[in-house]
Amino acid sequence: MNTIRLSNRLLAAAELCGESERVADVGTDHGYVPIWLLKSGRAQYVIASDINPEPLENARRNAELHGTKNGLELILSGGISHLRADSAETIIIAGMGGETIADILSRASWVSDGRHRLILQPMTKQSELIDWLYRNGLFIKRARLAEDNGEIYIVLLAEGGSSAPPSGAARIIPEALMAERTPLLSRYLELHIKRISNALEGMKSSKGKKDPERIAEYERILEELMFMKGGLQCLR
Repeated sequence: MNTIRLSNRLLAAAELCGESERVADVGTDHGYVPIWLLKSGRAQYVIASDINPEPLENARRNAELHGTKNGLELILSGGISHLRADSAETIIIAGMGGETIADILSRASWVSDGRHRLILQPMTKQSELIDWLYRNGLFIKRARLAEDNGEIYIVLLAEGGSSAPPSGAARIIPEALMAERTPLLSRYLELHIKRISNALEGMKSSKGKKDPERIAEYERILEELMFMKGGLQCLR
């Protein structure tokens, strides 16, 4: 077998890696992304880790099947405690909640030293992750969207460097994503406009004690998202 197929979500993450001599894939599962990177020449060496032994065994078998075992190091580990600052210049963390990714990154101060490229694909709570990146000296250089089984996912490329504090809406739709103008962006905006609208309606109609500050915050976010949507429509 000479080829390996990635889901659109994982393919977007792999492509954002660009070309790296050494890559670390955290939570590698079956090892598909490292194998793709090695076979495509995007990486020369990949450190793939997982917290469970079974996925690592699957990754080992897949690497043998695809002839990439010599360029792949498999490590049983949770998070990035097994990595040093010089272990890899690109680190991939995909398929986890945004708060989990932020917690993993918080355990290594060197991730924001300006020498590392972080490829992050949160399944949920992306705003928490984006806020953590800003507060820890990282900015989102690029962002992409990918659709799998009717769900749209965001993939972030973050690097060390200062940036202006993101607005409430930019914690959901970062400026780098707006700059990409991907075909999925309009639908992605609509999805979040609906979510914020529903949340706002629920807060306002609640029979319990209302939080005026939180309501005002959600109203600002909704207004910003609607402005973003209007900007897209003007470009058509």
